[in-house]
Amino acid sequence: MGGIMERAKRSKEGAALNRNIQERLVRGLNLNLANMTSLATAYKQAHWNLQGSGFAQLHELFDRFADQTREYADLVAERAVQLHGTSHGTIEGAVKETTLPPFPLDEHRQDLLVTALVDRANAAIVEIRHGIDGSEDDLPTQDVYIEIARGLEKQEWMLRSHLTG
Repeated sequence: MGGIMERAKRSKEGAALNRNIQERLVRGLNLNLANMTSLATAYKQAHWNLQGSGFAQLHELFDRFADQTREYADLVAERAVQLHGTSHGTIEGAVKETTLPPFPLDEHRQDLLVTALVDRANAAIVEIRHGIDGSEDDLPTQDVYIEIARGLEKQEWMLRSHLTG
């Protein structure tokens, strides 16, 4: 038996978790914090530099996605601290830890910016899904990851819809 009730009991509070589990979860949360920080800045980079016939719509969309992604960064950062860890939320930390592909700094064409953002969103989703799989010992952490996965998958879908003609 043990199943969900036992896991729920163990995950009631961060202090109830085994220290090794807490440290592993915090490492994963910090990796995803780096990815959320990196993705949010890519959305702003595209927002500022976008040119093309879809400018108005995409300009607003990129700004909204940057705000949402910063909220996701806040969720993972706060969860790391709730687990008695430290959040590594600096730009330097994001540069060092991100697993997202590089973003083209001098790009202005909307199709290439959207493609680059789709690629980054997909890479972020992969890591978030690893977080879901790796947080079975702590349901609140898993819930944070599930919430973020839902949001990122919606972002990716909306971006991808701009690439189909």
